Amino acid sequence: MKLIAVFSASHETLKDQWFLRTLKDDYDVRLRRCDVRGPGSYMQEDWTQTILFKCETIIDAIQKYWDEIFVYSDVDVAFFGPTKSAVLESLAGKDIVCQLDDPSGNLCTGFLALRANDRTLRLWQQVRRALERERRDQIAFNRVAREMDDLRVGYLPVSFFGAGTFAARHVCGRQRFYVPDNPVMFHANFTIGIPNKMALLTQAERIIGNGASVRRVNNALFYMQTRTRTSPVEALTRQDKIPKRSEQPSPEVHDRGAFTRPRSVTLDLSTACQLKCPSCPTATGAIARSIGAGFVTLADFKKFLREHPWVSDIELSNWGEVFLNPDLEQILRYAYRRHVVLRIDNGANLDRASNRVLEALVKYKLRSLSCSIDGASQEVYSVYRVRGHFDRVIAHLRQIDRFKKKYRSPYPALRWQFVAFGHNQHEISKARDMARELGMDFYLKLSWDDLYTEPFSPVTDRNAIARESGLGVADRRAYETKFGRSYIASTCHQLWLRPRINFDGRLLGCSINHWDDFGNVFAEGLESVLAGDKMQQTKAVLMGLRDAGEDSPCRRCQVYASRRRHNAWVTPDELIVPPVESPLRRWATNTILHRPFTALEGLSHRIRSAL
Repeated sequence: MKLIAVFSASHETLKDQWFLRTLKDDYDVRLRRCDVRGPGSYMQEDWTQTILFKCETIIDAIQKYWDEIFVYSDVDVAFFGPTKSAVLESLAGKDIVCQLDDPSGNLCTGFLALRANDRTLRLWQQVRRALERERRDQIAFNRVAREMDDLRVGYLPVSFFGAGTFAARHVCGRQRFYVPDNPVMFHANFTIGIPNKMALLTQAERIIGNGASVRRVNNALFYMQTRTRTSPVEALTRQDKIPKRSEQPSPEVHDRGAFTRPRSVTLDLSTACQLKCPSCPTATGAIARSIGAGFVTLADFKKFLREHPWVSDIELSNWGEVFLNPDLEQILRYAYRRHVVLRIDNGANLDRASNRVLEALVKYKLRSLSCSIDGASQEVYSVYRVRGHFDRVIAHLRQIDRFKKKYRSPYPALRWQFVAFGHNQHEISKARDMARELGMDFYLKLSWDDLYTEPFSPVTDRNAIARESGLGVADRRAYETKFGRSYIASTCHQLWLRPRINFDGRLLGCSINHWDDFGNVFAEGLESVLAGDKMQQTKAVLMGLRDAGEDSPCRRCQVYASRRRHNAWVTPDELIVPPVESPLRRWATNTILHRPFTALEGLSHRIRSAL
């Protein structure tokens, strides 16, 4: 039996050290190299080209080896036993069988066996056409496989498993994955980057190689981290056929542990702002009319942390200007004393801030601050940041830098966010140089187009913006055309990974929705609201498992409309739980080990700035 595999230069180490080294059967191995260069990271251009090459390789193999059975495998796998007999047994009476990707029943295209016939050829030809739009083979594959009534599809047993098979979550660091009885193949998916894949493969080899007792301990720790039962997954793989989309297990199966008790949330400290930016719903009054204009109080913040002790990382900004909150200094102090990490990454204008608050950012170790500065002069900056004062913002940044020197601290890490418009495109280089001089990272963001209002000041030098953005596009419409998804498609992931809470406790879910809510966290508790029917139904909508009803908040959203246009639904492998600092790291950062960390991170930043 032939075993076909595709690899690129970025995955050559995986091929040699894991795939070939651990292979147990006498397959006729056919390796095909894709000549692309890059890190091989998910959704990057070289990754997409390799996926296209993989699809074409499978189509060629079906045509060349007609009526034969062959196996396709990615090279980020390790084998721990013979696989051929289990593959043939699973394929009896079927056209194609795949590794189970996640508890929802999605098929993994990273390890599969098929019969080369008319049905599998049509399947992969349709997937290849869909890839030109969607750029992700697994999403297209799962949709097309379920739409073909004559295709006989099944699962391989759970002894062929991946990092997400039993709990669809990103795995890194000390996070555990479940190891079934008698494993024969492990797939290092549900992580990003070659080093993380190597680490997962090493972890799997250690657990499996040390016997049943170590495996049982690992699985107990997995259950403690996720509260996930594995029996439904095992039952799913024993079914004679895969469920149709409407029959797939509810996505609430992914909500045990991490997704109903998220360690990261957004708590919008302010929905008021003193600026009048033309494209902003806060400036037009839409936000005040729908969710109110107000601030999180210190009392509500304390209550939230007391009632949700598992939350350890909080984003503080979204609709308003966080520095207008009169309790900000006390909130920073309280979180610091409880070793809860705070961030202002969505953005602040930093136009109004007292010295006490600026010092508190450093003293209480706000981890990061993104400052929205769309220009390098008052004249250009104030075209969009109406009522804003460029020189004052820069003075505040310099004051933060002085406090960082005083406290010998790298915190907060500073980022200059520059939204590209037609009126400011000529100042991008100057702003980038100023950011470097201020010790800030620089991020060029594509303008909102018509997300909230009519397009404001469209870019005119499209080639320059396409080059500066690093994406090869100059606006969000071009991005969607090129990549087959919305520029801000990841906003939907916030419902799982960093749910957003309004200043008054209403759970809004994501950073776009302001027209509906899922319940009140301050009154009902976060876990209860996240587990509620309305949230579960909305997640099912975003995963393409059901249509949005008249009362669904997604119906009014352009990101949802984009998902429908491209059939680009949320998939479990996209739900990468953001890494958070361990309790030990948070304690050390705030106490005795702070200065060594400061020196190392300060040196790292200086090196990055010099490059």
